[in-house]
Amino acid sequence: MTKRLFQLLPLILLAIVTTNLRAQARFAIYGTAGAEQSGLPYNPWKLAGTFGLYIQIFELGPVYISADGRGDISSQIHSGLAGPRLAIKLPVLPIKPYGEILFGVASYPQSPQYSNDFAYRYVLGLDSTILPHIDWRVVDFSYGINNSANGGHAETITSGLVIRF
Repeated sequence: MTKRLFQLLPLILLAIVTTNLRAQARFAIYGTAGAEQSGLPYNPWKLAGTFGLYIQIFELGPVYISADGRGDISSQIHSGLAGPRLAIKLPVLPIKPYGEILFGVASYPQSPQYSNDFAYRYVLGLDSTILPHIDWRVVDFSYGINNSANGGHAETITSGLVIRF
């Protein structure tokens, strides 16, 4: 049951987000590539990717509050996470630093004894506008705790593109 829910998480998040879209809401999808270290013993950094979407819920001057849902994929760990996102758009520069606290599920394909279990991550990043509706995700760093890895600390560092609608 948990595995099936984990597989359907991106579609569930997309359905929830798109049913609540308003004309003034900002919606974005993103994809990144980089490296991830799972937190399990004897697992070095490996290639990884992140894909996700966020929808802006509230704007107060240069501060934007959004809901973010993402999936992380590498040979060491697969996770589906969602949570609040806070971004600040600097008035003069085309950059937007952001932070997130995400909660969800993580699994370890190479270690069957670590099944799907609760996970959470802290995320810090920086987006830079390169075209009117396209941002370069300069860096996205996440640090997380995964219960299924006996408290292992997963770390991911990626870079990629964001398409804003």
